[in-house]
Amino acid sequence: MSKFLVTGGCGFIGSAVVNCLLERGAEVFVLDNLSVGKDRWADAARKPTLIVEDIRDPAVCNRVMRDVKPETVVHLAAHHFIPLCEDNAYAAYELNVYGTLNVLEYARQHGVRDFFLASSGDVYPPNFIPHREIDPSSPVYIYGHTKMMAEQMCIRYFESKTCFRTLLIGRLFNAAGPRETNPHLLAEVTKQIGVDRKKLVEVGNLWPLRDYVDVDSMASAIIDATAKIDGLEILNFGSGRAIEVREALRILTSVLPFKVEVKSVPERQRPNDRPFLCPDTTRLRRAIGRSADSFNEQTARKIFAEYPGVLGV
Repeated sequence: MSKFLVTGGCGFIGSAVVNCLLERGAEVFVLDNLSVGKDRWADAARKPTLIVEDIRDPAVCNRVMRDVKPETVVHLAAHHFIPLCEDNAYAAYELNVYGTLNVLEYARQHGVRDFFLASSGDVYPPNFIPHREIDPSSPVYIYGHTKMMAEQMCIRYFESKTCFRTLLIGRLFNAAGPRETNPHLLAEVTKQIGVDRKKLVEVGNLWPLRDYVDVDSMASAIIDATAKIDGLEILNFGSGRAIEVREALRILTSVLPFKVEVKSVPERQRPNDRPFLCPDTTRLRRAIGRSADSFNEQTARKIFAEYPGVLGV
């Protein structure tokens, strides 16, 4: 396999991508400022080369691209927790837009062949049917707007700078699994159970429909699609199957050796919650022969395995 540079590789989805690449025997470099992630491979037999730097510094991006000379860049570094972006708009645009511009420009200057941008299903406006890649982008939240801007920059670079053999924009949906670095719903519930040992867990809305996706399956799909796509492409990364939040929580708690009650409370309910967020995965299945796997009991066990004793083993 080629030489990979993964930005944000110490984060949630990033660490899954790095692990998948290492399992396949790739040479992997990780560029991460460790603001939320951490070095997960210090004692591992196979490990990436970790570069602790910040993509918001153009000199860093120039030096790393020059020294590493990656053939493929998987760009995942971003602020992607919606409440954080809403409360810190400047930081969200600085990292997600300006940081992406730095990565793009120096990837171009140093001859990167294949470029993957992690975008989000949050670029789509609310709808009640699965989102297609040809649907209009009209994000509701700041996070989605930063990703829409990053997408547009990538497209402009590909079309006007004559760079990159492959430029793949991946619109990622709700990843679920171990090593989560932000307090998204499943991670927050898991923490309440795994750390605080709560038997009554308080959450927000239970009725929204989401496509919860096994993070390791998503990582594998990202790598396969980046290798197979030639040219400019936008793909949804998900399973294509939406379930209610209450069902995802039922799956999560079903693997526990004790009963946990889940209760929706007003103070945690988001008043402007999307009722439905799910991708159409036809183009992904056409590209690599499959979609990603839905969140399932195996995913739930991987999550709780991070909390010794919770599963009774």
